[in-house]
Amino acid sequence: MSLTSLPGRTDSAFGTGGVHDVQPAHDTDEHPTGGGESAPPTSGAALPEALRPAPARAGSGIRSADPAYVQPSQSLGFLRVSTVRGPARSSFRAPAPAGIGPYLLLGFHVSGRATLIRRETAEACRPGDLFVCDGAEPLVLQASQDFTLHLVWIPRRALPLTDQQARALSDRAPFADGSVAPLLGPLLRELVRAVPEYAPRTALHLAGTVAELVALLAVEEADPGPRDGAQGRRDLVRRLRAYVDAHLWDRGLTPASVAAAQHISIRYLHKLFESHGSTVGRWIRHRRLEEARRELARPGRDDTTVAAVAARWGFAGAAHFSRSFRAAYGMSPSDWRDTRAARPAPASSGVAD
Repeated sequence: MSLTSLPGRTDSAFGTGGVHDVQPAHDTDEHPTGGGESAPPTSGAALPEALRPAPARAGSGIRSADPAYVQPSQSLGFLRVSTVRGPARSSFRAPAPAGIGPYLLLGFHVSGRATLIRRETAEACRPGDLFVCDGAEPLVLQASQDFTLHLVWIPRRALPLTDQQARALSDRAPFADGSVAPLLGPLLRELVRAVPEYAPRTALHLAGTVAELVALLAVEEADPGPRDGAQGRRDLVRRLRAYVDAHLWDRGLTPASVAAAQHISIRYLHKLFESHGSTVGRWIRHRRLEEARRELARPGRDDTTVAAVAARWGFAGAAHFSRSFRAAYGMSPSDWRDTRAARPAPASSGVAD
């Protein structure tokens, strides 16, 4: 069965009731950027052709979606957003909005159960699931229960993705886990609810945030290490530690910067380190102290001040470095340098590998 042959008014291929083309409305002077939702029409006669309810076939017992539940789309910066609500045993087809150019369609399934049909494949879609579809390909959602769905049209030009990355996103079954999908769902729910409240500048920034998270979703999909069992998590921890080692000099090295650089959430970063008996902050401090201790022990470094060593390894100042060093090794940095030849290196009370 080819989805491209689906008619616009009824769905003889599915035999399950009306198909609704939820056509995003054009921007108006009244709602230029931040949004603004017009009152829903109360009868099919008042609707544009694309939003009129499709007639159910006589005797089928199938009811088509009430058009009052199909909200006109609204602008959120460079995005278009809409909410679709439909009854059980109804279907709708997501259309291409006018004037947006090539785009990806992001969907967040709020409630009800449905089947997502694209490229002649069918996938279960449950509350909390996210899906991404290539706007150039037909998409149909067939509901088995009353459902609510949020849709976001994202111009491809707003996404820093290669064609291969975009294809990987649209090939993926609905997202229900990972580190990015759980962030996007609640964000979309709130954005769709509050679109009319946003000033144009705020709306533009929020649109950028959504686009960045979708791009991050593509990065996570391309590197599934965190979801690839114990070995994948171990490999990711090794990469995280290598990144920390390469940036020990940077005073701005924080859990947030490490997570951002590796395209994972801060929560997941902490979870990974906790599973190895540490925290991110303790590990950074431990590695800085170890490298500073090695430098102080090297021959020919007697003229290097403690303050210079502290600065080289990312400590905020000599006093902070000295306190941390004494807490870890039981002596000051100066004492360690003076006695390094006469005694073995003391065991660190820092974090074990």
